Amino acid sequence: MRPIKRWVRVLLHFIKLPIGFVVYLISNKTPAFAYQSMIGLFCLTKGCSNDFISRVISFFDPPCDFSSPIGILGNMRDKKQLGFITNTLREQGYYVFQDKLPSDLCDQLLKYATSSRCTMRPMDGDGLGKPVDTIYHRNAPHATRYDFETQDLLHNQDVQKIMADMSFATVAQDYLGTKPVIDVVSMWWHTNFSDAPDSAAAQYFHFDMDRPKWLKFFIYLTDVETTNGPHSFVAGSHKTGAIPSSLLQKGYARLTDEEVAMNFNKNDVIEFNAPRGTVIAEDTRGLHKGKHVTEGDRLVLQIQFSNSLFGGYYPKVQFSNNLCEELKTNVARYPWLYAAYI
Repeated sequence: MRPIKRWVRVLLHFIKLPIGFVVYLISNKTPAFAYQSMIGLFCLTKGCSNDFISRVISFFDPPCDFSSPIGILGNMRDKKQLGFITNTLREQGYYVFQDKLPSDLCDQLLKYATSSRCTMRPMDGDGLGKPVDTIYHRNAPHATRYDFETQDLLHNQDVQKIMADMSFATVAQDYLGTKPVIDVVSMWWHTNFSDAPDSAAAQYFHFDMDRPKWLKFFIYLTDVETTNGPHSFVAGSHKTGAIPSSLLQKGYARLTDEEVAMNFNKNDVIEFNAPRGTVIAEDTRGLHKGKHVTEGDRLVLQIQFSNSLFGGYYPKVQFSNNLCEELKTNVARYPWLYAAYI
């Protein structure tokens, strides 16, 4: 891209973005043009624009003190341990916790995931086909990916207990540098249905760009080996300037393993082969994917914490009145943390 043309595009995005942010502050809705400008600026500035936006957000909305930051991930009152986690995330883009989701919670969520309604996601080549409601049978998959509706997950009290666990929120807040908000709760199966990777199932490398800054927690609910489609991440690719312009020029696109191999050291491509209950925190601004499944399947629960609800559109879903006591208490105490669902 010619330098003059590039800077004209940057200027236009810089004009559109603050206008869209003002609209968001007034209406609680992000205009599509502003969201596209955020993505465009990220690609043109290699992440500098997101860094600037996040610093502004942190200035006006600094972190708070959580009263009980002890939970599944450990004792986050331990500032030394919390600092080590945050520094690792800043340097590598990911952190694998030693503490795991309790076995009984894994059992209950697995039971839910094999007996409750989900949707088969349309695969590559299906055109604009709609998701099909079904129940997933592990020995007879009919699609590469099965997704559970967020509204259904919010009704599940085991998911509620994880959302109420303040060790997650504490880690997210320390990394984001501002009060976090939970804005994505999802769970899905990846199966061995297809003989090839599927882009619709996120099995090609890509970066996320829904918010100015965020941290995702991936929780394995089944044992995951290299044949089960482990989550994969390019260490350090979340850093500003780390993704080459040649890849960013493609925009919000899927990338092949070959394209990644040409631009990154193979030792930086991490496969998370781990037992069920494993929790991985990750800044998915870096390049990542779910590896193609060749045997068995993989069940993952994902919870995302962001520094703002400005950005991509998600259909509005809300908590039910049937909240577990821990979540009910925290919603009353930290309403901003759950603003997306109240």
